Amino acid sequence: MTKKQKITGQILVLAVTLLLFVRPLAVKLNANLKAREQLVKQAAELSEKLEILNGIETGLVDERVKKMEAVFPSIKPIVPLLASLSQLAAEHSLTFGGLSLSPGSLSQEKGQSDLKDLSFNFEVGGDFLRISQFMKSLENTAPLMKIESVSLNIKTNPLFDPGATQVTAQVEVSAYYQAPPKTLGSIDKPVRLLTKNEEGLLNQLIGFRTFPAILPTGAVGKEDLFEVQPRLP
Repeated sequence: MTKKQKITGQILVLAVTLLLFVRPLAVKLNANLKAREQLVKQAAELSEKLEILNGIETGLVDERVKKMEAVFPSIKPIVPLLASLSQLAAEHSLTFGGLSLSPGSLSQEKGQSDLKDLSFNFEVGGDFLRISQFMKSLENTAPLMKIESVSLNIKTNPLFDPGATQVTAQVEVSAYYQAPPKTLGSIDKPVRLLTKNEEGLLNQLIGFRTFPAILPTGAVGKEDLFEVQPRLP
């Protein structure tokens, strides 16, 4: 073997060595550099996100969350509804009863977080003006409710009775609730702050009046319509 052939062989061995060992090392190093760049980018994004979150008052957020749970609950608000309606009626010196509730299943459906509604009917009785005020207050009372229909039955004739007009109102109402999301999304997603319109709507909902979740045990309004009346012979 000539000297030239030996040199050529050594070069080939060196080339194979580089191909087998150095190239994979270079590929791995390049991958590490790309991963590092990605981590640096994510760290910068998280730092920006943390700065935004640190600027939000946690006490205010906690207060808003509790208020929104009362206004727009995550479970069927059967007890809060009864408590709010009975206490609101008593506040306006109205009788309250004739409640007909359609709660559906009492258990929360698994895997569903869509907006749901709870329909019910009830009756209030008393002065017409007070009933009108009651209706106006109802849609600004927690939990969130919408009046679907109202039918009035006049008990006194204003032509012959100069006093207050006594009526009973049959009211159909829908209340809304929605299960919370199971996840808040990926940690690397940017913080989405409320728009001006969303902030205004939130403040409007937070302004809803809430009543303690206490069911009526005694007289409601002018009389207790839940009390069992004895049958006449």
